[in-house]
Parts: sequence; structure tokens; C-alpha cells
Amino acid sequence: MTAHDAFSALINLSDTTQVVEQLKDPDFLSVIFFTIIDHDSILADLACMLLSNLTKVESLVDLCLNSTIPPHASHPTINQDQPLSARLKTSPTPLMDLLIEVFTRGDQKQINPHANFDFLASVWANLSASARGRDYLVGVGPSPTATHEAPLFQLCPFTQHPSLIRRGGVISAIKNCCFATEVHEQLLSPTGFNLLPAILLPLMGPEAIDEPEEQEDFPVECQLLGPDKRRESDANLRLILVESLILLATYPIQREIMRMKKVYRIVQILHLDETSEIVQESIERLVNLLMRDESEHAVKPKPASDDEDELIEV
Repeated sequence: MTAHDAFSALINLSDTTQVVEQLKDPDFLSVIFFTIIDHDSILADLACMLLSNLTKVESLVDLCLNSTIPPHASHPTINQDQPLSARLKTSPTPLMDLLIEVFTRGDQKQINPHANFDFLASVWANLSASARGRDYLVGVGPSPTATHEAPLFQLCPFTQHPSLIRRGGVISAIKNCCFATEVHEQLLSPTGFNLLPAILLPLMGPEAIDEPEEQEDFPVECQLLGPDKRRESDANLRLILVESLILLATYPIQREIMRMKKVYRIVQILHLDETSEIVQESIERLVNLLMRDESEHAVKPKPASDDEDELIEV
């Protein structure tokens, strides 16, 4: 129990920046990482919680993004896990890439019977609060990544996950990535990140559409959902999703894509069922953006700001 108590104490203490700065050490980060990936570790989820706290400090985010695992790294889990082992055969691998793989594959204790790695979702939210972290998640920067291999692409399927912690962290990361207006085209493109279904599906419920042909213009993933479909139950997450759409509607080209996909119709239906005033107001703001006059005399919107107060850390 000594190691368990030590991790628990560090989780409580790491709520303060001063303590986090004292823990900013590559060797200590390696201890956390190998605890997370150990297939038999009963401390893996505690290590994820600790890493979540640490990555609220930008200097720790930079350390995480700079850290790599050397080729042929010797560790029982890596040796036994073919996908992890294959990654490390030829060149150093970014530590965050391996944690993304653990997060996406380890859902519902599929890697470790003692861990579900849900708290890594908070790490992605914290990373996305910095420009460098967003670059990493969308696969741009010094080492560009193909869209289908980019971390954000791998996170999108979890916006409807049963775990509030997992889907909340992923949804927050998506919103923060939407501040990167330079990649809005890739975020919305069906051959890029195809982000609309990941955002819209949690906002959709079981309501029948009066005119079924209306659905033909919805993203394919959002059509014919059936009476068992459930809308996101957390009002704060619904707000973050709507705010993500508002950010994506910053420029006319993206607004036109959203019109073609009948996003305004989906959020109008959401508005009828919405009980939170602040979410209702955000929906109305989005609908006004999508229904605005796009003539050359129309007022141009203010580009999405990178205001620290609007970025989300978990």
C-alpha cells in the first residue's frame, strides 16, 4: 500500500503549481509513464490522475511533448505488447503517442484489468489548452502527422462514451482545438478529421424528424438514429459542444459547410429540448451565425480568440 499512498498524496499535493514545478523531472515522468503502461499495475489509473494534475502547468506540457521512449526500450509490458513493441523497433517514439495508444486501446480495462485510463482524457484537454499541445493533437508542427494518425482523430470516437470523465476530457480537447482557425478546413472536411459527427451526435436525441428527407443532408453518421438515441446528459458538456460549433463557424467557408450539413436544423431540435438557459443562448448565437447574411456588405465576424479564459483545462 506504500506506493498507493504515495501516489494518492502526490495527486492531492499536485494541485498547486509550486509542487508541480518540483516534480518537473524527466526521470519522474518516466516512472509515471511506465506505471501507466504496466499491464498488471493497480496504480495505473492513479498515475493517470497524477499526470492529469501535472499537465495543468504549461512547463510540464512541454516536458511531456519533448519526451520520447528510445528504440528497443526494455520493459516487460512493451516486450509483451506487440503494437507498443512494433512502434519502438526503429526510432524513438514520442511518449504522448504511446499514451494515446494506451488510452484508445485500454478502454473498459481491455489492456489492464485494474485500469480504464479514463483520466488520460483530462491530459488531452490540458495539452490542448496550449498552442503547442493543439499542434500536436491535430498533427501539425515540426513533425506533421497524417490526419487519420493524428491524436485528435483517434480521440473523436469517445465523445459519446459512457464515462463522463473520458468523454468530458475529449470534448474539452475538441473545443480547444477549434481555436486553431488555421485548421478549420481540415477539422470539417469528410476526408480530414470529419469533426461534425463527433460534435453533433452527443447533441442529438430520439426525436423523429417531421420530414425524413431532411436527414439526407445530415452527416451520414447522424442519420436514422432511432428511438433509443440519448442526448448528452451533462449541460456543461452540451455547452462546450455548441461552443465548438460556434468556433468552427468563424469564417464563411466553414459556415457554408455547416449549412449544407443542416447543422442549424439539428441545433434547432436541440433548442426545443434544452433546459439550460446558457446552452439555449449559445444555440441561438450559433443559429444566428448560420442564418446570417453572407453578402459582401455583411459584417465580418471577429476571429476566434485564444483567450486563456475560454480555453478549457480539466
